[in-house]
Amino acid sequence: MGRRVGKKKPPHRCQLFPRGCGWAIVWKNKRFMMSNFYQKRSHIIALCAVILLGGCLGMGGKEEPKLQGPRLDVTLQPTVLQASKGALAEAFRIPAAQPLDNWGQTAANSAHTPGHVALPAKVVRAWSAKVGGSGKGGLLNPPVVHSGRIFVQNGKGEIVALDAKTGKELWDVRLPLVEAEQASLAGGLAVIGNLLLATTADGQVFALTASSGKQVWTTNLAVPIRAAPTVEGERVYVTSHDNRLFVLNALDGALLWTHSGMEETLSLLAGSSPAAANGLVAVPYSSGEVYVLRSSDGRYAWHDTLASPFSGQDPESTLTAITAPPVIADGLLYAVGLNGGLSAYALTTGQRFWKADIVTSQLPIVVGYQIFILTDNGELVGMNRTDGSVRWVNNLNADMPEQDGTRTWAGPVLAGGRLITVSSDGLAVSVDPQTGKRIAATDLDEPVSLAPIVAGGSLYFLTDGGRLIAFRGE
Repeated sequence: MGRRVGKKKPPHRCQLFPRGCGWAIVWKNKRFMMSNFYQKRSHIIALCAVILLGGCLGMGGKEEPKLQGPRLDVTLQPTVLQASKGALAEAFRIPAAQPLDNWGQTAANSAHTPGHVALPAKVVRAWSAKVGGSGKGGLLNPPVVHSGRIFVQNGKGEIVALDAKTGKELWDVRLPLVEAEQASLAGGLAVIGNLLLATTADGQVFALTASSGKQVWTTNLAVPIRAAPTVEGERVYVTSHDNRLFVLNALDGALLWTHSGMEETLSLLAGSSPAAANGLVAVPYSSGEVYVLRSSDGRYAWHDTLASPFSGQDPESTLTAITAPPVIADGLLYAVGLNGGLSAYALTTGQRFWKADIVTSQLPIVVGYQIFILTDNGELVGMNRTDGSVRWVNNLNADMPEQDGTRTWAGPVLAGGRLITVSSDGLAVSVDPQTGKRIAATDLDEPVSLAPIVAGGSLYFLTDGGRLIAFRGE
């Protein structure tokens, strides 16, 4: 029988009604934990090789005779980024900093565009508060700020609310988890009005009163959630570990519609929050797919798969997850995958305008005609968003002392005329967005794996040990 030839339908399912990590890799129901959420991709592929080819590496059994012939290194090597010729001839046109009172969800808003946030030129440590550790092997998500309160979800299954100006604890609540051992794998937070939303690794979505912590409603999705929710209007967007999107009514938790991407046999316990704006929602999946759907009912608009260098090989041989939140800005969508590069698309049609060889799990900062992005190799990059050309590159590790293990970086946030990043050994670094040159550095004295946030004229860091540190102008 001949094979039917025709346009391939997109592999997706949309349902208007429901059917009747550290860094972790899941492969055939086995969980492999890595020491840190932000690892270089060469380490990731090396770990996959250990998992899949353990016998070849001497993990038990008799030693086999060595095969003759050349050896090829199949691990991904870091891409060395270079500035485009003549890139510094024209200065970046960076918009003036604007006050931002609330950082109420991932990247401040549903489109993931915090912009250039107002912050005094000189800030000093105002206060610090212990908000609970991350738990054994746990993942933490950044805090959120709304209406003068700052909220943290720790690795003990607790949510802590503090006064954003003083650091005084206002209330704390332990969530009633179905699976208590999942508490250390925190989901994330978002705020809409006086409603605080929390997702958990055991598959629940909680709505609490932001002023008191009183529970308003809860919805059990019965599948692990690894990312913070995205809130737009009265819709709550939640992505699950098995590559599904759940859309809930923020007022009562009712399920509005769902969407399914391609399920992976090899995926990450960490996830990424969807971006929503202009009547559309962009959904990142661990398969490397990004889907754009109608916010009202989940109707399909378009999708793309961020290409992997290992495309065409078995799924277990590569990691294609999108762990950096996608960004919607000025009718464009920016998406970046672990092995797929940074791409710019027309939001409504999916037309790809350009692609840059950048690998990161960090949020791209899109502001004005620029993109600022931090690669997983510790390179802070200033780019032209019209064509993806590189204006400058700052290797943040170049002037750092050697250390045991891999130093990782988180950020940046553009605030008060500088880009602010932080390293896994606790060094906060400010960089000039025009030139990429370092301006200043501050030692936080504790490891930090999460990007800083800025709201209400204050700069906040959440350390790996569960300490919240606030900086404010003198």
